[in-house]
Amino acid sequence: MDPQKRKESPDFYGYIPDGGSRTVIFVCMMLNCALLLLIRSFSAAMLMLLEKRYFLLYMTGDMALYLLQKVLRGDLHYWLPFDGALGMFMSLLLRAIVKVLSDFTGVVHFRGPQELGGLYWTVNMFLAVVVSLASVSIGGGERMHWTLVGAASGAWVLVFGMFLLMMKKDYRRTFFSTLTGKQQVMDRFSADDEAVKASVLKKNKKMWRAIREDVKEWVLANWWRWKEEKPEWFDLSWQSKVPKEWITDVKERARLDEVRAKVRRRSSVEKIIGVFGKGEEEVRGGARVEPVA
Repeated sequence: MDPQKRKESPDFYGYIPDGGSRTVIFVCMMLNCALLLLIRSFSAAMLMLLEKRYFLLYMTGDMALYLLQKVLRGDLHYWLPFDGALGMFMSLLLRAIVKVLSDFTGVVHFRGPQELGGLYWTVNMFLAVVVSLASVSIGGGERMHWTLVGAASGAWVLVFGMFLLMMKKDYRRTFFSTLTGKQQVMDRFSADDEAVKASVLKKNKKMWRAIREDVKEWVLANWWRWKEEKPEWFDLSWQSKVPKEWITDVKERARLDEVRAKVRRRSSVEKIIGVFGKGEEEVRGGARVEPVA
């Protein structure tokens, strides 16, 4: 796991213990994905064999419920820093993609607050079992169907229970957390580590809008020192995320315009996976930043 992610979210990453149980945990994670894929695929097949519209109604309703709870909790915007109409489109698209991937694979990292959220992820997994059993019942499944779904569902519950039992106990609560993505992002700004605090600006600005003035004050108070010390996180990627209106010095604003132009020339694929400005020479020079009145 990326050390930076562990630093930013120490209460989320690091749940796999050392020693012999580590292998068992990995096996449980693989079985979790395989069994859930089997259960979901079987229930989808049963619904489509009965009538395709049943499957479409279920998938549409399930997705609508997921997006609705995100809206009601003020957590619809995805963490990638897209703005405007594009930002809303990308948020809806990526939320839908992550939801479907989670539905059919059960990847445990998707329990994160910035993705499905702990409690929703766990409930979503158990709903997969319930829906699979319901689909067999509705589709008039035969004994073979009940045996297959029952065995797969029982095995999944057993594997998931073993996974929770063998992981570091302090991390079990992340599977039942109601923390939202924007709450997690704003909580990072209270960290003592500057690299963790700085990570806030790499997230969608709508997620930290409530603390915008605090972030602005912190950036302006430390900008010149960072230019002198050049910490590792103070790279072109991070500098390009600083809102242009925060910078009043003409020379420094011009320099940052060049930085943003360089970052924008990165491919859209690099932008999505968060690989910005790696290996580029740091732009030097410029005048001191003055706070906006």
